[in-house]
Amino acid sequence: MIKRKLYVANLPPGIPIDKVYEKISSTIRSGYAEISIRGGRVYIEIVGTEFEIKDSWYRVRQALADLWELYRLRTRREASIEAIVKEAGRTFPPEALVYALELRGYEARLSDDKSLLYTTAPPEEVITTARKIADAIDQLKYRVRGSAAKRMIAAIAAGLDVDVEHVIEYGLRSRVLEETEDGIILREEWRRGLRKIAVMLKGAQTPG
Repeated sequence: MIKRKLYVANLPPGIPIDKVYEKISSTIRSGYAEISIRGGRVYIEIVGTEFEIKDSWYRVRQALADLWELYRLRTRREASIEAIVKEAGRTFPPEALVYALELRGYEARLSDDKSLLYTTAPPEEVITTARKIADAIDQLKYRVRGSAAKRMIAAIAAGLDVDVEHVIEYGLRSRVLEETEDGIILREEWRRGLRKIAVMLKGAQTPG
């Protein structure tokens, strides 16, 4: 039996309207829905079977929760890693994101259980950096051995806006990395290695 139901929800301030429409539209699982925004609220009328309506509303609530997480990141400088993953559309090592943001000049840290990120970076910077890390790790999949080595290289590449090959070159030169028959491996603790390579790369980027 086809039904029609109207839902109303509060929206976080400062989120572009087109982003709200895009986010909510992608969650609707019924054949028809009307979405309107006014007065800081979103009105969603869903037409479909009872299951389609309930499923769509559940997904809409999840999407709205993600938007509120981004609002928290902008105003309270914290957001869940899960929300960042959803917004970036990619998975990534949270620790790599922390070090990449620090290399970009922001403060960043994880909660004790690594489920929350606290940072001074704006949401757009966090999402873009997370995607860069994921892209870098994809490039390293068959060449670099070990998750720590990939995490280190990806964090440096995303944090300093350099190609992964450039990071590998400096890693081999500093003997932080070693090329073996099975692939490139890490020769020391990844955070210490990250600091060494980052210092070298920053020096190389400095004019004169």
